Amino acid sequence: KEDITKYESEKEFEVKQQLDSLKHLDEIRIQQAETKAKEEEIKTQKIIESVLFVGILLVIGFLGFVYKQLNTTKKQKVVIEEKQQEISDSINYAKRIQDAMMTSSVYLKDTLPKSFIFFKPKDVVSGDFYWIYKDQEGNIFFTVADCTGHGVPGAFMSMIGTSLLNEIIVEKGISDTNKILDEMRTQIIKSLNQDTTDDQKDGMDISICKLNMKKKTLEFSGAHNPLLIVSGNELITIKGDSQAVGLENVDIKPFTKHSMKLKKDDMIYIYSDGYQDQFGGENGKKYMTANFKKLLLKISKEDEKKQNKLLEIELANWMQKEEQIDDICVMGVRV
Repeated sequence: KEDITKYESEKEFEVKQQLDSLKHLDEIRIQQAETKAKEEEIKTQKIIESVLFVGILLVIGFLGFVYKQLNTTKKQKVVIEEKQQEISDSINYAKRIQDAMMTSSVYLKDTLPKSFIFFKPKDVVSGDFYWIYKDQEGNIFFTVADCTGHGVPGAFMSMIGTSLLNEIIVEKGISDTNKILDEMRTQIIKSLNQDTTDDQKDGMDISICKLNMKKKTLEFSGAHNPLLIVSGNELITIKGDSQAVGLENVDIKPFTKHSMKLKKDDMIYIYSDGYQDQFGGENGKKYMTANFKKLLLKISKEDEKKQNKLLEIELANWMQKEEQIDDICVMGVRV
């Protein structure tokens, strides 16, 4: 019994030791697992922190790049605005020069009291221009010209045209309208060094009149541009020559002079092609020469100031939302 009891006690002690060992081993394994889990968690946390750090660096770098680009853009914008202002100032100064070279409204009213100018440039400066001069014999020269191009290039040509009219009529005293255009053409070809190999045939379409109010006589010459006379209820069209003042590919011929006798209250019109070529109306088509002539005949009995206003109203109603495509100049003179 004693042996059995001793054996059982020893076995029980062994089992207890084994159980304690297993329990201790489980605790070690659990600790190892917890330690590994913590290490994995710390590793994951470090990866997340590294990714966040790189992301923050990238965001900071991107923001820095954007800020630098914004600064560059801002500086470029300032430079562009300064350049635009310089260009705008130059164009406005060119306009003042062009306005100074064209006949003043005061001189126009003194020379031709019953007259009007409907002048509407497409841009700040114009390729269309008008010019008036009265000589010592009482002859009144007046002209409307449409130069090649509009804006700045057209304005340069208009200044050349104005200077040539002053030189030819005022200084040289050439008074025949056809000879004036012949001389203008010669001078333009010479001053622009034009020859038959040029691709650009710079020049101008022009109507020039010489009116004597006392004698009621009118001389007219035209380069493409016509002359319209409203006498009573009749509208008379006198066409200009089919050539411009400048070098052309066609054979150059002397310009034609048309002479006519006028009556009191006759209305004379010369103009560029800007008005009748303007798009508008319901279908966005050109106004057309026929409609323009009907309009002039319709308003010809009105006083000159009202005619100017009616031309402006008609053009605005016709254009609506359409953009102006060319310079516009219409001159009306009452005999």
